[in-house]
Amino acid sequence: MPMNLRSPSRLRRRSILAAGIGLAIARPARAQGFPNQPVRLIVPFSPGGAVDFVGRLVGQGMGPHLGQSVVVENRTGAAGAIGAQFVARAPADGHTLMMAPITNFAMLAGMPGNNLGLDLGRDFAPVGTIGAVPIVVVAGAGVRASSLAELIALLRKADRPLSYASSGNGSTEHLAGEYFATLTGTRMLHVPYRGGAPALADVLAGQVDLMFATLPNVMQNGSGLKVLAIATGTRSSVMPDVPTTAEAGLPGFQVSSLYGVLAPAATPGPVLARLNRDLRAALAQDDVRNRLIQQGVLPEPTTPEATAAQLREELSRWGKVIVEAKVTLN
Repeated sequence: MPMNLRSPSRLRRRSILAAGIGLAIARPARAQGFPNQPVRLIVPFSPGGAVDFVGRLVGQGMGPHLGQSVVVENRTGAAGAIGAQFVARAPADGHTLMMAPITNFAMLAGMPGNNLGLDLGRDFAPVGTIGAVPIVVVAGAGVRASSLAELIALLRKADRPLSYASSGNGSTEHLAGEYFATLTGTRMLHVPYRGGAPALADVLAGQVDLMFATLPNVMQNGSGLKVLAIATGTRSSVMPDVPTTAEAGLPGFQVSSLYGVLAPAATPGPVLARLNRDLRAALAQDDVRNRLIQQGVLPEPTTPEATAAQLREELSRWGKVIVEAKVTLN
């Protein structure tokens, strides 16, 4: 049954949805012989973006611990829903996983008019969290603003709304932009893409004015852009000269995207435990951890249960933002 959150009871349904995650974790089953073939890690966004980078790095790190290769496969579209639906329908044996932007999917779950067929509690079981990816406010060279304060002033006096790119309707970049507009009392034109890398490329080319982009995407693809602020409480060690949004005059705007690994809901508990163990082992490797940090990802590995709790928190937070900003998928 596709998820439809149009009714007044959508908040209650989200609570039931999130509670189901814990039930998926607790299902008893045996994991004899796992893994007995290569593991597929589905990335639901285009190659070159932050989700893709993190997925490939983590997959390479997990392979030796699993004793099987981890094959990364990109399945794009519908703000990640195409890849998510593929994983949800895959055999629940641990051999098909998803590199998941957890915050993004929590946002999608709270969207009015969301008929994308995603039910996080019914369709997925958490393997574990990888870490947090901050959002960075960037502008194209043609935008007449060199600071966050100047950008806000420009947005307020502009004859036409400035445009901002995202990796798709309902994505973290999309909701970050709507949240920013609500906090600043400004208007912007949202331009969705099929991934973070092509979206940022068009900002760089001057086709779109702004982006509320993930830090890894900016570090990989953002050379030549104006980096105005990072939406975290403290400065990033990889961009120490970039002020936080609080330092730049907008303390309420803090947005990071949690990344994690999800499996089909009926995946046996022992398989989830094995996958979590090997995920944490991969993140403990110096080469993997250092590359994540160098690309702006703060590694924060968790248990499946802790990941489920994080998802519940994200559902609550972004559900409120969506209601206040009156955001829809259209």
